[in-house]
Amino acid sequence: MSVFFLRGKCNYGSIGLGTLMKGIAMYRLPIDTIFVRHGQSEGNIANKASKRGDDSVFTPAFRDRHSREYRLTDLGIAQAKAAGDWMRANVQLPFDRHYVSDYVRAKETAANLALKSAMWRVEYQLRERDKALMDNLPQSEQQLLFTREQREYDLDPFLSYPAGGGESIPAMCLRLKADVLAHLARDCSDMKVLIVCHGHVMRGFELELLNLGHDDFLRLDASKDQRDKIRNCQIMWYTRRDPETGLVAGSKLYAMRSVCPWDTGSDSGWVKIARKRFSNDDLADDVAHYPRHAN
Repeated sequence: MSVFFLRGKCNYGSIGLGTLMKGIAMYRLPIDTIFVRHGQSEGNIANKASKRGDDSVFTPAFRDRHSREYRLTDLGIAQAKAAGDWMRANVQLPFDRHYVSDYVRAKETAANLALKSAMWRVEYQLRERDKALMDNLPQSEQQLLFTREQREYDLDPFLSYPAGGGESIPAMCLRLKADVLAHLARDCSDMKVLIVCHGHVMRGFELELLNLGHDDFLRLDASKDQRDKIRNCQIMWYTRRDPETGLVAGSKLYAMRSVCPWDTGSDSGWVKIARKRFSNDDLADDVAHYPRHAN
């Protein structure tokens, strides 16, 4: 079967999603796929301050736009340059393909990587998770206006939908799988690919590529360990190569490496990918962590 990668929409409605996923399995992902989160943006500063109770950045001019238009700060530009330096020192360049989200902060990050001869393909399917009506609002207003949605988020950040038709994490992952991963598997299986995008998007790719699930997301989302976080300009590298020999190990991803290039000592080194499988006892042990309230 054919999988059609359209700019902005994958036409899987008529063939069925299950058939589409089987079609993706016929192809292999790129030999090397490197994701880079954008550098520190205006939105990062505004939201961090807002969580501390300081909404001063949310001026009328700041709020009169979609978060798509956030620019990088001076620190964000420096982080992007550090990421470019790290890749020049650690990755055999050039890349075969360069993809970037169409959000301004991602494009500004890509430009400041300063990779020689890079030719970027701008893809809006790499956009950040859709926050709908909760986009570009201070924390105080989100809690005041969207109490029900905030309650749902507090109960389960994985399944909750932002107010006004935004994306849950599973909905975002479906978009990434059906459009982006389908395209990469079909067109880029023998390539080295660079993708500049966003934190939630990179977490979504992590869930899909490492076969992680709901509880894994909750654990990573709540973790205080810096190694679990996806910080500004975090680099996450997935490969089908054996890092020790440099040889392509097979059709599946073999190892991954995560590093924050501006934080000395943050490099995880290469970690072999072990896909999770569960025995009956494993499932029973997992269920036992959840209290039963009725019988």
